[in-house]
Formats: sequence, C-alpha cells, structure tokens
Amino acid sequence: MPLATSRKDPAEAPDWCFDMNESMVPSTCTWTGQKWVKSYDDGFAPGADGGVPGAFGALMLLGVLVTVAVTVWRVSLARRVARDAGLDPDRATELTLLEDHGLEASYISAHLPARPVTEQPAAPAVRSAEERLRELRSLLDQGLITQEEHDARRQAVVDAL
Repeated sequence: MPLATSRKDPAEAPDWCFDMNESMVPSTCTWTGQKWVKSYDDGFAPGADGGVPGAFGALMLLGVLVTVAVTVWRVSLARRVARDAGLDPDRATELTLLEDHGLEASYISAHLPARPVTEQPAAPAVRSAEERLRELRSLLDQGLITQEEHDARRQAVVDAL
C-alpha cells in the first residue's frame, strides 16, 4: 500500500467538499495527508477556527447573570438595612446603585447612633450699662479685681453706650 502524499489532486476530492454553507459560500477542502478536511472561507463552518466559540459565549452569559444577581443582592440588602434602621429604603437604593461605596454608606449610616435633639442655648440676657457698672464696682469692693481692671472695663462699658 503506497504512502499518502502531502499533496493530492483537488479533482480527487469527494463531492461533499464542495457543499455551500448557510451563507452560500463554497467550502474549501484540504488534504491533510490522511484525509480530506472541509472548511469554509468565512470561518463559520462547524469545527472551523473562527467566530465566537460556544464556551466564550456561555462564559459571557454566566458573567452577566452573576453581575445581575450581585446587584439585586446589594440593593435588597441596602433596602433591608435602611428599613431596619428607620431610614429611607429608596435613598439606600440610590446610594447602592449610583455610588461606588453606596452599600457601605447605607450600612454605616444605619448603624450610627442617632444624634440627640438639643435645644439651642438661650441667648444671655442683655444687661443694662447701669447693671454692669454696679457689678464692676462690687467686684472692686470685694477685692476680686484691681483698680486698673475696674477702670479699663468701666471705660469699655461707657464707650459702648
């Protein structure tokens, strides 16, 4: 039995080598040294090296599904944390979707202690110049301030009139 050569006459190729693909492009056949192999010039034939492999498409679909699932989980978690803390769940959703660290911000804000409502301190009562001068005199009489301090403060009260 003679050995197969690396070249073979195209006229000897079987008829199935010249079938058209779905795009009506004729295939090309190549002799491998052992058998005829059919391939299409447009790269869309079964087994051809071209196009998007099925595994890549499946991986892309899996990536999209995981991204959607993680987003749904983050939003539901942020809404639950906000609702449990008495915050606005819609605002937590906005933070989660629109900010880089929105879920973390929602969690932190839900766990901060509430600030107590404090009343504004009452403004000090405005005293008359007469009252302030009497108080200065009393402080001087008690020896709590010196004569120089008394004179300086007295002058300030008089200047403010």
